[in-house]
Amino acid sequence: MIQKVASYIESNRLLQPADTVVVGLSGGADSVCLAHILIRLGYSVTAAHCNFSLRGAESDRDEAFVTSLCSGWNISLEKIRFDTNAYASVHKIGTEEAARELRYRWFEELRVKHNATAVCVAHHRDDSIETALLNLIRGAGITGICGIRAKNGNIVRPLLCVRRKEIEEYLKKEGLQFVTDSTNLESVYNRNKVRNIIIPEIEKIKPNFADTMTANMENFSAVASIYNKVIEEQKKKVITADGDALYINLTQVQEFIEPETLLFELLKPYGVHPREIPKILTMETGKSVTTPSATLTIKRIKKERYLYVMYDV
Repeated sequence: MIQKVASYIESNRLLQPADTVVVGLSGGADSVCLAHILIRLGYSVTAAHCNFSLRGAESDRDEAFVTSLCSGWNISLEKIRFDTNAYASVHKIGTEEAARELRYRWFEELRVKHNATAVCVAHHRDDSIETALLNLIRGAGITGICGIRAKNGNIVRPLLCVRRKEIEEYLKKEGLQFVTDSTNLESVYNRNKVRNIIIPEIEKIKPNFADTMTANMENFSAVASIYNKVIEEQKKKVITADGDALYINLTQVQEFIEPETLLFELLKPYGVHPREIPKILTMETGKSVTTPSATLTIKRIKKERYLYVMYDV
């Protein structure tokens, strides 16, 4: 398995040999496996552990376990405690989203502090499949159903080439201990429902579902690359900047093979819902709609219709 991960890192250009990396280490099976493999491959590892103060004594148990583990491995460890619920309340977001924001912001601070090449996190192949299914259920676009990316900025995921059962076999073979987050066993969160209920039912119909879904995600990713390239080309044709605002040439948008799809992609950064797109395409001159971050107004210039997008400050 070590060689499998090494080959994946090399083929996807995730890291260079002997790089310094920050590794998210929760103490769970996946992160313990990742940290151990990266150490074995010769990377200079600094572990980073977040205590989100969400599971009481269990959270403290995890922190103590990671501290002991890193001491035994003789690697440096950075630890932090977050008041995740307070952060979620202040920013009016869910607990999971709050934990994600806090975690990745701190990871980037550590990457800079330690002059590390990347932050390594332990998402594996099953996580990617779950993400694709969740995004499909939520109604995400083509990019959403491609699964988790192996590299996203300074975040890299060396274990995307392996399944959870391979991780468990590796830990058993190496005699490595880990802790279990009890909430992963509960089918309360949507991800856990997909993991614990939906995927097992699908595998009764399609035993090799993971292989099929992985192939599908690779195909989706290829399609998404083409799709995004076309969208970017169209943006250059139909958008004109105007200081802090911009003009979108709706006359040209209407000539595109899928005008609603194109306009949605152009307006997605402003929080426009897909169901609003047909209305915006057919609005009369002078009419406006507001979004969470902009005001959109129809204007007519030299017989062509434009959507004037003014950022709300």
